[in-house]
Amino acid sequence: HTLTYDWSSTGGKISGKGNTAAIDTNGVAGGDYTATAKISDPKIKHGGETSCSAKFAVKAPPKNPPTLSLSANPTSVQTGGTVSLNASCTSPDNVPVNVANWTASAGTVSGNGNSATLNTSSAQPGPITVNASCSDSRGLNSSASTQVNVEAPPPPPGPSPEQQRLEARLALHSIYFPTAQPTIKNPNGGLLASQQQTLTSLASDFQKYLEVKPDAHLILEGHADPRGSAAYNQALSERRVGSTKAFLVSHGVAEDHIEVKAFGAQHNLSSDEVKQSVEQNPELTTEERGRIVKNMRTIILASNRRVDVTLSTTGQTSVRQFPFNAADSLSLIGGREGAVKKAPTKKRSKKQ
Repeated sequence: HTLTYDWSSTGGKISGKGNTAAIDTNGVAGGDYTATAKISDPKIKHGGETSCSAKFAVKAPPKNPPTLSLSANPTSVQTGGTVSLNASCTSPDNVPVNVANWTASAGTVSGNGNSATLNTSSAQPGPITVNASCSDSRGLNSSASTQVNVEAPPPPPGPSPEQQRLEARLALHSIYFPTAQPTIKNPNGGLLASQQQTLTSLASDFQKYLEVKPDAHLILEGHADPRGSAAYNQALSERRVGSTKAFLVSHGVAEDHIEVKAFGAQHNLSSDEVKQSVEQNPELTTEERGRIVKNMRTIILASNRRVDVTLSTTGQTSVRQFPFNAADSLSLIGGREGAVKKAPTKKRSKKQ
């Protein structure tokens, strides 16, 4: 006849039919458990029951940390560029995972979850290491990193051939004045013919230069020889830069492209500097240099009655070389020139 079986277990979900049963251990923690079967004979009213049990062990599920990898696109950018970052995180045990804690050794990282953005605006050229971490629902963690290379920006483009040509042509020469010129009554005067010619060429070349370098400007610096009081020399040097500026403006140079400074006798050339300029002047013969040296005191004074010219874009400053061969050079020096003074010619050696 048929017996009755009643199955139970201390762990898992047991289901049985007759004298066999099965246990579902899904979700059961690892450990030792007992399965019990109670058997009864319905035909025996008293004492017709018995039981038996069996032990079984459930192994703990594996606890593998998540696997994380990072990628960057692009992997190389110029300073200031942005990079898209991506994280791929999976659990070998198929449990939920979460990516967080994006950091970078330079620049700034923003973003959450599997994607982020690296901004390199504040980074110096070189490698940047980006890190992130991944954790699963059981608290197991892993981390990964990737590298991004930041390149230095390319150097600014050099001057165009036309700009180089104009800068080479824009030969700057200091402008010289006679003693005590210009006067208070005629503050825009004092420019002798030779110096007006120099300024006329400068005005023409500079206007062409502005076509390729519209931000350029001329810096005029006025000087006076040391005779006279500081106040007198300061006012005189101011009139000299004012007269020079007025001449340039009258020849087409926009006023806002001219900057003026006046120093009185504060920045005079020394006697050694004037002597060196005379020695290096290719237009003078040995005999002429000898005569100039004998009158060096006068030449030093004349060399400091000038306006220097500087080109803002290159920092090029005018050549401080006194125009000894100008037709009106004696007026600049303080003597009296002839009607026309030709440039001296060097004597040729008999031996060729």
